[in-house]
Amino acid sequence: MSASLQRIDVVKNSILPAQTTPEQRFWRSYKTPLLVKEHGAISHINFCPVGNHDFAVTSGARVQIFSGRTRQVTKTIARFKDTAYSGEFRPDGKLLIAGDAGGLVQVFDTKSRAILLTLNPTNQATHVTKFHPKTLTTILTGSDDQTLRLWDISSSKPTAVFKSHTDYIRSAAFLSATSDNVVTGCYDGIVRVFDPRTPDNPTVTFTHGLPVESVLSLTGTTIVTAGGPHVKVWDLVAGKAVKDLGNFQKTVTSLHHGGSSLNSSGANTVLAGGLDGHVKVFDTTSWEVKFGWKFGDAVLATGISPDQKHFVTGLVSGVVSIRTRKTEPRVKQGVKKEKTKAFAKMIRGAEYKGDNEHQILIDDEPRTRRKKLRLFERHLNGFRWGDALDAAFVPGMSSELTLTVLEELKRRGKVRVSLASRDEGQLEPLVKWAVRNIDDFRNVEVVADWIAVVADMYAGVIAGSPVLNDLVAQLRRKLGRQITLAQNATRLEGMLEMLIQSH
Repeated sequence: MSASLQRIDVVKNSILPAQTTPEQRFWRSYKTPLLVKEHGAISHINFCPVGNHDFAVTSGARVQIFSGRTRQVTKTIARFKDTAYSGEFRPDGKLLIAGDAGGLVQVFDTKSRAILLTLNPTNQATHVTKFHPKTLTTILTGSDDQTLRLWDISSSKPTAVFKSHTDYIRSAAFLSATSDNVVTGCYDGIVRVFDPRTPDNPTVTFTHGLPVESVLSLTGTTIVTAGGPHVKVWDLVAGKAVKDLGNFQKTVTSLHHGGSSLNSSGANTVLAGGLDGHVKVFDTTSWEVKFGWKFGDAVLATGISPDQKHFVTGLVSGVVSIRTRKTEPRVKQGVKKEKTKAFAKMIRGAEYKGDNEHQILIDDEPRTRRKKLRLFERHLNGFRWGDALDAAFVPGMSSELTLTVLEELKRRGKVRVSLASRDEGQLEPLVKWAVRNIDDFRNVEVVADWIAVVADMYAGVIAGSPVLNDLVAQLRRKLGRQITLAQNATRLEGMLEMLIQSH
């Protein structure tokens, strides 16, 4: 009794490293950029926490509100006599607050643009204006008079004044939504945390070392500060910096909480933009750079909408870059499309198989159908080595199957036999395949073995054929480029080893 014929296993190439990570694919989905030119540098960007997440762009002597649906300007607030700063929404989206270079602080109704409150605590520029994230009547302002103030909108006098700063205050934030504690970044390089109950002295201080441009509170116990070309992460419990990120060439101007880049991983992110034109995405778990953008000018402000639909960047040249993330189809999101009642009615009864007496059972054991042999398998089983080689290059043959045939002929020691008695036309498919696949390092060994035999057996044919001569020249050039790349990689590896050893 004859044994069953063994099928030829298809060669499986090693899987190359993924070209992009899931995080990179997420951030790359922000496409269709819209560029809007304003009259002055974009100093601040803030998204409305509710509704369609409209966003306010502060530029020159006005604050413009863009629609989160159409990305077009819907309202312009130009009630400033000097340069405006820090236009921010209240958490309910009904009010907007902003300061200006003359120290004036104004609160506007976002629908009518009417001025509801005016505060004039100083005649120096007020760069910080914020609403409390939970207490809607509490306002925070910080000015170039080295003073931070906490206000209640029902009163014209501040409820707390913090005067421990020795230079300009350019950034501040509430430590958490459940407390009135505030953190400030000052141009004296000191980060201070204040309790309004003891405003005379800060409860905690950190030395950033450079003028602080932006502060961001992450969890209530973790603070991120930006100053100079460094971003530092501070732990309030430990009382020290836990990370010093020096990924920038110039001053970092803005920090923004990017939310979760992947719903499955839940990894939170922080966006940092700087004067070098880069915006980089940091993972708050490992604080590694997951993605980045390069803009043509210095970045002063950046932000992402709460629903992660829009990514907006403001440049010193007055250009607002608005990128919108394309939403995946509902099927890819895992949302199953429900069938209509008409469809269910149409297929009603389709699953009925009838009673058992109408089913005729012929064989209890299922029959397995033998798979049809491929063309090259039939030639190999018939010891037709030349025909098997020709079958490896028929139209529609995948690269893996071609590689399988070449490896099988080599394993059986039939390389020269399969190449015997060939002319120019029969050699051309093999040489063309070698030219196409020499760039893949996984195929280099197979290409080298077969081309060496072809060159040894048919040197005269190649020399007399313009087509084969040109293909061999292409192969030589590609091989030269690969050798140059390998040499450069070796040199680079040596340089990196020297740098690592020197540290």
